Amino acid sequence: MRNLCFCSGPCAKRPGWKAPETKLLGRSHRSTDGLNLIKETVKLQREILQIPDDYLIAITPASSTGAMEMLLWNFIRDNGTDILNCCVFSNHWARDIIHEIKAKNVNLVSAEFPYQSDTKSINHSHDVVFCISSTTSGTAYYDLNWISDNRQGITICDASSGAFVMTMNWSKLDATAFSWQKGLGGEAGFGVIVLSPRAVNRLLTYQPQRGIPRVFRMLNDDKLNQAFFEGSTINTPSMLCIQECYDNLKWAKNGGGLTYLIRRVEENYQAVYRWISQQDMFRFLVPDEFRAHHIACLDLTDDGYQALSSPQKREFLRKILEKSEQKQYGYDFLGHALEKPHIRIWCGPTIELSDLNFFLSKLPELYAEVRAEYDFC
Repeated sequence: MRNLCFCSGPCAKRPGWKAPETKLLGRSHRSTDGLNLIKETVKLQREILQIPDDYLIAITPASSTGAMEMLLWNFIRDNGTDILNCCVFSNHWARDIIHEIKAKNVNLVSAEFPYQSDTKSINHSHDVVFCISSTTSGTAYYDLNWISDNRQGITICDASSGAFVMTMNWSKLDATAFSWQKGLGGEAGFGVIVLSPRAVNRLLTYQPQRGIPRVFRMLNDDKLNQAFFEGSTINTPSMLCIQECYDNLKWAKNGGGLTYLIRRVEENYQAVYRWISQQDMFRFLVPDEFRAHHIACLDLTDDGYQALSSPQKREFLRKILEKSEQKQYGYDFLGHALEKPHIRIWCGPTIELSDLNFFLSKLPELYAEVRAEYDFC
């Protein structure tokens, strides 16, 4: 049976997915069985993502958004923050840092969709906040060598669209946030933070002069909440979601770990790349040098379509989506509502190559049907 869900979050369920075991439903997450499952889930994440042994890992509330907010509220200082602001979510973090946390000495390094911020202007005495990949713009920082090994600040990275789909250079990452709903196709609602020794030192030596909500606190009486990084979540998690994540991680491990996940991504990307080269109706929006391979953001080449206003383009693409869903060709593949109108196809490791090829083969038909409804000159 085909799985034709191409949404970029939540993402398609992995091949062979089935409902997780329910024996821990109604059990405490602090019970021996509950805590052991959480610990095993964290352990598998470390193994598959190749996170160094001296980095701390914890599960947070509120998906990657909650994880990033936890990092921002605990780590942002007034000593200088550079923000690579080039997508919807980096813009969210910029707003929170400037208007909610009210940090001083903030430098926005901005770029318009679908381009990346220029990393050459980064001040390495400052902290740096960035998205390693963006599902809203289809970009990725595959090379992190622009981050100095001798940096005085720390890096705060939103890796929600990067975890489990690309190699993570952990030596360049100090405070990292992600969730399970993208690369693993997991259920949403829970995030993960990963802290380097450099970040832990900051946590223990810097006391923000602001209130920290309980669900964001990583310290107890100015000391590291060690239990939090040993599986004791701050609030009550869904053991059903934890079990599902554990099952997804076992699938990834059994396939070959991160190498297996990335290979599946690359096979999907190459399928889109070949298809783009074999037709002239669609094109990539993002230049090759920083194009994410797990997200295909596409534009139409038609001059008539290009002459439409932004609302008209969005309506045109919405009609393509409606026809696709009616014919069961593919679902949820429109670009983010806060970006310029485009088609966005998730190509992560839970997407089957045969399903992707089927959908791509139907896109020209869908486009032609909608175009026939318009009187393009």
